[in-house]
Amino acid sequence: MPFITIDPLTIQVGDPLRRELFTVIKDDLDFLNTEVNGLSLGAKKVEIFKYLLLNGSNFSTATGLDYYQSIDTFTITSAVIRIFELNSLGGSLQIDVKRSTTNMDSPSFTSIFTTKPSVNFTTAVAYESSTNQVFDAGQISIVPGDILRLDITGMPTGGVMPKVQLIIYGES
Repeated sequence: MPFITIDPLTIQVGDPLRRELFTVIKDDLDFLNTEVNGLSLGAKKVEIFKYLLLNGSNFSTATGLDYYQSIDTFTITSAVIRIFELNSLGGSLQIDVKRSTTNMDSPSFTSIFTTKPSVNFTTAVAYESSTNQVFDAGQISIVPGDILRLDITGMPTGGVMPKVQLIIYGES
């Protein structure tokens, strides 16, 4: 039932209150309550991975750095690498998030990206965030039981990478 505007002529001073007026007010409040509840349930942010990576080594790749098993249905909407300092490094930091619909040991993990998020330390500035990711539309709709795996597929060269922040979000 849509919201009904109350005609000012029906609420004139001195006129008796009628049942129809209270019915309209009640129906309007019911409608607004339904709308508010619907909005509060929709577009909820889902935090998949969000943490600082405090790197103390100079590994070149890391498979299975972290795992996330979904308990909700949502769509992945954001994947960002945020760097803080450059430390005279070259090369790029690149991450990948892969999805499996079976289990954590599955060989069938598939990337959710067609272009993985990365930051090129050679051209980056301090406090830069990646903006280059492109999602694979067929892989970003997550259902309960799906498993997401965080991999580092490329590391900067020339020393130990400083701390970075990895942020992956979805929306239900």
